[in-house]
Amino acid sequence: MADTATRAELPRCAERGGGPAGAAVLAVLLAATVLVGLWHLTQGTSGVGVGDLVRHLAGRRDDGGAPVGEILTGSRLPRLFAGVTVGFALGCAGALLQSVTRNPLASPDTLAVTAGSYFTLSVVAATGLTVPLWASGAVAFAGGLAAAALVLLLAGRAAGTTGTRLILAGSATAMALDAGTSMLLVLFRQNTTGLFAWGSGSLAQLNIDASTRALPLVAVVLCAALALSRRLDVMGLGDDAAAGLGVPIRSTRVTAVLCAVLLTATAVTLAGPIGFVGLGAPVLARLLAGRVRALRRHLLLVPAA
Repeated sequence: MADTATRAELPRCAERGGGPAGAAVLAVLLAATVLVGLWHLTQGTSGVGVGDLVRHLAGRRDDGGAPVGEILTGSRLPRLFAGVTVGFALGCAGALLQSVTRNPLASPDTLAVTAGSYFTLSVVAATGLTVPLWASGAVAFAGGLAAAALVLLLAGRAAGTTGTRLILAGSATAMALDAGTSMLLVLFRQNTTGLFAWGSGSLAQLNIDASTRALPLVAVVLCAALALSRRLDVMGLGDDAAAGLGVPIRSTRVTAVLCAVLLTATAVTLAGPIGFVGLGAPVLARLLAGRVRALRRHLLLVPAA
């Protein structure tokens, strides 16, 4: 009887905690992002400041000054959109991984997506193949997915895909791919020189089309991840309790990891390896959830990250 009462109480606990407070926190975070984005548009080495941007938006032109429109649309806006897209994708991916592994130190790098993308591009460059810019992005995306598939295959053997096995398999795969990449960069230095800039992670060389192509994929994957939010809430009680409540543990974990893989691969394809965002952002969101109970639900926690 006590066990039945406990099971009946668990889903109510998992569903509790939404409402206006969570929406208010998300609104504040969104407003802060907008303000930081507006501030970013005034920064740069070209000497275009707030006054120049206001005059440009008002339709006034200063023929003697810097080409404000070209600077805005050709440099600053693309960097802003790419930064927001990459940061959002990595934050959501990190939150998903930390939830399914129940490890606050898990990050998108755990799945070896970054290492797989870099290694694949290094192989293409070392062999002397010439590919257009859009194809190099596709190569990086495919390489990241292939590396993540290998990690899932290694982690899913025998006892099933557990958080510990996932982290161990991902770390081992990432180290092996990083070693292979370093070897190719040393042996084929002349062919792989152009990869050093991408390998350091940068938003400087992106145009706005790259971000607009990535946004639909990020939105679709995020919707798929949010559809798992109630299952992830219950899985926070432990695998045994969640299984007793009818949650399919293995399929939920694999689906959440696949969503994280797609988000990470998209971010890496756009900007190269960007570290710490996927690790730090979810941790900050969970610290905030300690004060705002509504954020403990994954429906709000994942986008907040």
